[in-house]
Amino acid sequence: MTGRRPPEKPGGCAVVRSGTILGAGPDQTDAGQVLICRGRVSRACPHQPVPIDADGCLVAPGLVDIHVHGAHGHDLTDPDPAAWQQALAAHLAAGTTTALATLASTSHGQTADALRTAAALTGSPVTPTLAGVHLEGPCLAPEQRGAHDPGRLRTAEQLLDELTPLPEALLMVTLAPELPGADALISYLAGHGVTVSAGHSSATPSQLLHAQHLGLLHLAHLWSGQSTLTRPALHRLPGLLEASLASDGLTAEVIADGHHLPPTLLTIALRCLGPQRLCLVSDATAGTGLPPGAVFRTGASTGRVHDGGYAATEDGTSLCGSVTPLAGCAARMREMTGAPIEDIVTMATATPARAAGLYPRKGSLLTGADGDIVLLGAALEVRAVVLAGHLVTDALAGRAR
Repeated sequence: MTGRRPPEKPGGCAVVRSGTILGAGPDQTDAGQVLICRGRVSRACPHQPVPIDADGCLVAPGLVDIHVHGAHGHDLTDPDPAAWQQALAAHLAAGTTTALATLASTSHGQTADALRTAAALTGSPVTPTLAGVHLEGPCLAPEQRGAHDPGRLRTAEQLLDELTPLPEALLMVTLAPELPGADALISYLAGHGVTVSAGHSSATPSQLLHAQHLGLLHLAHLWSGQSTLTRPALHRLPGLLEASLASDGLTAEVIADGHHLPPTLLTIALRCLGPQRLCLVSDATAGTGLPPGAVFRTGASTGRVHDGGYAATEDGTSLCGSVTPLAGCAARMREMTGAPIEDIVTMATATPARAAGLYPRKGSLLTGADGDIVLLGAALEVRAVVLAGHLVTDALAGRAR
């Protein structure tokens, strides 16, 4: 799948030097630098590229977050363009140079309004990181809904009607493939180049395989909203979680914020799928950047930020997304699993870009890729961010440009 690319946008000319380059092609690695010309990684530039000293940092592609709901009190189901601009700017400052705005289950009207906002903003200079929309719900299994409002869940037939004709900015849909009518919805979405993801689901292994044959390519946040092993009689029956880990070809997400999954489960996921199939996502909500006690909205649900850096639904029955940007999840994945830095970077760049149909323009430093770069310290802390050849955040100098 190649997916739909975001519109072209003007870029700058820069050369990033004096760092350890990850995710680059042989021409950049051999030269010990990444050259960006007019916003694209290039082998040559006839202009005067601005030098950017990486100062011994790791030089990686800009982070790609395919599951992010908002930040700083702004939920992306809010159709106000200013809310989108502020939420995406917060994640850009934290290293995310490509984002799929993820819409949690809410009313049809509000979802349609948000999709129209996304179509207007994708490729816009005010939201340069927005690549499209990830619709999480509302076609979900009620028993696996997690923080999604049960009153906003809808049938596959209803969602198919709502998405016909296909909204312009839609790149990914998470749904429960076992629900009645899901076959037609999966076939329609996959046939139009949309990445179909199984999530908030109790699908059996055979139902997952059937959906895969129809075009399903991806799995939302492992262990979160997935059925697991049961033993109704003498024999054990695997759930969606076990089917996910045993699957062939599918990409899958984990939320490595230090709260959703312990180190053992993250290690199992990585060993089963490997860095080429396992995506790091933030699942960051509007609670990201808010103090403990703050209340926020995600879709039609309400969450509260708690001490210790996590969020839960108001009734305390479920985690409510995360409050950690993708770079923080990458650093914690490294801490909790000990995985090589190269694998961590792959899981936060190339693999999610492939899952969304955006690779190699996003998630790589190959010649021709967008000139989006994040400079990382030894602990994977973000030191600087380059977007389309322009230095937009420089932590070493303590300023954003």
